[in-house]
Amino acid sequence: MSLRLAVTADLHLGHRTGAAAVALLASYLHAEPPDVLVLAGDLGAGAQFDDCLALFADLPGRKAVTPGNHDLWVPENADYDSLDRYEKQLPASCARFGYHYLDQGPLLLPEEGLALVGSINWYDYSWSLDELRRRFPEEEHRLRTKRFTRGRHNDAHFIRWPIDDVQFTARVTSKLEQDLQAALATAAKAIVITHHPPCHELNFPRPDSPLPLDGLLWEAFCGNQAMEDVLRRYADRIPFAFCGHIHQAREGWLGPIHGYNIGGDYSTKRLLVLDWPAGMVTAHEFKDE
Repeated sequence: MSLRLAVTADLHLGHRTGAAAVALLASYLHAEPPDVLVLAGDLGAGAQFDDCLALFADLPGRKAVTPGNHDLWVPENADYDSLDRYEKQLPASCARFGYHYLDQGPLLLPEEGLALVGSINWYDYSWSLDELRRRFPEEEHRLRTKRFTRGRHNDAHFIRWPIDDVQFTARVTSKLEQDLQAALATAAKAIVITHHPPCHELNFPRPDSPLPLDGLLWEAFCGNQAMEDVLRRYADRIPFAFCGHIHQAREGWLGPIHGYNIGGDYSTKRLLVLDWPAGMVTAHEFKDE
């Protein structure tokens, strides 16, 4: 039995650019509805998250979501925090619009012997911590403040919770491994979908020369080694992994896992369609006019 899985990310509904591109993507999906649609994070901050869900709610196939960091942003003086948003508000929105919230459990597709396992994923600085300490030992404080040599990561302004990045990363990587174990107890294969890149091959490309300080900081804030280790442990049963976040289309491998970073940006949206079990991935791009 064949299945069409469509995955997009970084729609950023409500941003000053991109509305026309999102509308074109939505029109395409309504004309060519997939069997399963996954929105892999950064749908829209605040109320725009629900507005983005509403765009695709009437599609006939199954729909799933894993959130992105922008979806966890909380305004100052709110009576809730980013953890409340992740664990309560976003799952409730997904249920209301008919989406499966992957961060709370896998989506099983028994007819295809397949499961979708997803996570926001997060960052614990491990992708560049050792190099940062070796080359810039006086600058490790920037990990806590998220302050670059010029400017600051917006998560520092809008992610508000009673835990830190390292704790949240440990929580979500452990949960994804539990979900993989549960899914693979009944499904032959699992496709992993995250927001932050699950492996370094799907992150920003590294230049041949050593990264400057800000480059190392961006690496620190994009992913983590623990998720990569989880994927390696189950790699023989994970044919594909998809992610977003960096706004650059990337393709790479983690052992036998074929990985894709979707690559949508603020004014350009991208949709990847996987024909399963044939394994063919087709990219569609939509731009503001």
